[in-house]
Amino acid sequence: MVDRTARVAPTTGKQGAPHGPAIGGEPLASCDPAVLAQALRTSARLSEQSERRLVELMLRFLGYAERGCGVSSLRDVTAEHARGFILAPSGGGWPVAPSISTSHLRRSAVRLLFRALRQASVVEHDPTLDLVLPARSSLSARPLTDDEVALGRSFTSKALGETRQPAAWALAEATARTSELSAIRIRDVDIDGRRVWIAGSTKTDPRWGQLTDWGVETLARRLAILEGPPDAPLVYDGDGTGESRQASACTAISETLRRAGLAGEPDVRPVSVAAWAGALVLKQTGQIEAVARALGMRSLDRAARLIGWDWTTGGTAP
Repeated sequence: MVDRTARVAPTTGKQGAPHGPAIGGEPLASCDPAVLAQALRTSARLSEQSERRLVELMLRFLGYAERGCGVSSLRDVTAEHARGFILAPSGGGWPVAPSISTSHLRRSAVRLLFRALRQASVVEHDPTLDLVLPARSSLSARPLTDDEVALGRSFTSKALGETRQPAAWALAEATARTSELSAIRIRDVDIDGRRVWIAGSTKTDPRWGQLTDWGVETLARRLAILEGPPDAPLVYDGDGTGESRQASACTAISETLRRAGLAGEPDVRPVSVAAWAGALVLKQTGQIEAVARALGMRSLDRAARLIGWDWTTGGTAP
């Protein structure tokens, strides 16, 4: 069903300049679709389709805030404004409640918008921060969606110039689990080949993990600042036990999920990032065998469960 919520184009001022909720009486520059798209491109490196969909939702929210709620400044956008947009009925002639996936997608769009606005020092708050939605699935751990991966990428850095947690997320996107992250060394990264060698664990096989575009750029930045020998760990600092190494890796991913507002989702775990990569392989190949190989899994059943794929229907599990 087509989502028609708040389908309001930005109004225009003199000479057709786009404007929406303003600060200090001036049109907000980021209401321009090109500016929003560039912000997403810089922080998340989304696919063109995902980028277009999120930008459209951001623009709808800006129109909803201005035209539907009378908001004149984005600093005045409240949690109730965000909730009204995210839970607004969908559809044409007879409105119906939005699906859970639609609500989650709208929340991701508004959250990414305010992340970009905070980074630009336009606002200091996030109106979606305390908005809890029903779980997307009944799984104990499900794959992240593309918009959630975008959120994760955007929130990997706690401070400007930080590279460790972004690198850990990039490795997770390449299917590395928390039990494998601390063993990945500098020499395991093949930037030119867009891949990383993952040595495996007691539950996973050794394999090459494929890096995303964002992952290539992120690991290149990490490698540029590391001064250790080729056998030095890529994201782990210390000489602790295997348990402490895994705990440190798990914390790196968990902290990003928390900052992105995803840690409270009952079906999201650190392994959800690798599960997203596996689901992407299934989408590209249509073969669960290819998914199992990419994830380093020895059981097709386990690989299918991890990515939430139902053997009997060929679709996603509820």
